[in-house]
Amino acid sequence: MVLVHFRWKDLMQELGITGEACDVVSKATGLGPYWNEFDRSKLTSDEIIELCCQLAPSYEQQVRLFFTHTGELCHEHPWAAGWVQSFKDAGYKTYLLSNYARLSYTSVQPPYRFASVVDGGVISYEVQEIKPEPAIYQILLDKYDLKAEECVFIDDNPVNIDMARQLGFYGIVHRTKEETDQELKKLGITV
Repeated sequence: MVLVHFRWKDLMQELGITGEACDVVSKATGLGPYWNEFDRSKLTSDEIIELCCQLAPSYEQQVRLFFTHTGELCHEHPWAAGWVQSFKDAGYKTYLLSNYARLSYTSVQPPYRFASVVDGGVISYEVQEIKPEPAIYQILLDKYDLKAEECVFIDDNPVNIDMARQLGFYGIVHRTKEETDQELKKLGITV
């Protein structure tokens, strides 16, 4: 939720999943016990969907409908690609580290513009690890020969930031672009 807006409730509304159905489907999917495993993608999407349907058997049709539209869960912020480009223009490297399920990430249309601007990244489904588990951070560091103490990690989830800090990263909890820019300025990073 740094470069994209996670639009859970909006998507439910657009799909006609409202009221009690919205509550039950939410608890069976994104707020349920299997969402992290969906992002990890060790199990197939079909296996995760079956597990979620078992949590809401009366709403199986809505659960399945929701999963067929998970590529629409996130919308890129209009400023995201330009913001990433501004870091590059200032001489910094930028990398993605994201929890994202294979089914959702590969069905995003149109593809995120910022994805072609970054210098690289690690997406959870590719490595079957998720934040805040230490392994995914280490995979990023190893893949790009980075030193945590030379990296600024920006994330909307304080738990993910806590782990990054434990591993040596400087961490910024993202709330708004403006607040994050102010925190970056404190580090001498202006874009």
